[in-house]
Amino acid sequence: MADKYVGKINGVGTDNVLYVINIYQDETVERSSHGMVRHEGLKHYEMQFGGEVKRISETEYEVVSTGVRVIVNDPQR
Repeated sequence: MADKYVGKINGVGTDNVLYVINIYQDETVERSSHGMVRHEGLKHYEMQFGGEVKRISETEYEVVSTGVRVIVNDPQR
């Protein structure tokens, strides 16, 4: 299983700092009689320079290590 980069989200934290959150999606590749088949899995979120992010709602995320809440203006994913 591998992680596939899907995109990024920009938002402002409760500390008034701009945050960039990268979106990754699990992907599994298997062989079949019809060739290689890709299965997409769950999405997970990380800070631009590392660190886990937890999705709270469509527009709100939380940086796990600091507890800072990040509000996004334009949720795309």
